[in-house]
This record gives sequence, C-alpha cells and structure tokens, in this order.
Amino acid sequence: MLKTVYYLVHKDSGERTRYYRTRAGARIAQRARNSHLGFTLRVERIELYDNWEAEQCQDSSGNIVTATYCIVEDTIEQTDLQITY
Repeated sequence: MLKTVYYLVHKDSGERTRYYRTRAGARIAQRARNSHLGFTLRVERIELYDNWEAEQCQDSSGNIVTATYCIVEDTIEQTDLQITY
C-alpha cells in the first residue's frame, strides 16, 4: 500500500532527517529547527526545485535568506516505514 509522507531535508546536504505523516507536523518541525539555527522571522514559504518547500526567513543580520531545513513530499510503500521511538 502506498503512503504519502513528508520528509524534513537539509537544504545543502540533502540528508533526510525524519519523516512525518502530515504536512502540518513537518511544518512545525521545520519551523522549530530553523528557529534554533537563528532564523527568527519567517517572511514567506517558497518552492525550491520540484517539490521542496522552504522558508524565506530574516536572519539575525536582517537579511532575507532561505532557511536550512526544507520539506519534501514523497510516496512510499507503507512497509518501508521504520518505526522510531
């Protein structure tokens, strides 16, 4: 059975850090991780590449930059999901 999941992905390395079952859950995690990295004020959401959802944020210097963590939607076999505790 196919299932849609949302991965939190590092923008520069492409590393998938974790998957989420809902887009809302992924957005909450994205916001938390980006804010811990100093991206304090979100300006807007943008689309990078084909299906990467990123945040344009204002950094501590006042510049508008693309934040570090992005969301990528993917469809996978449900048997491929690993249970993490």
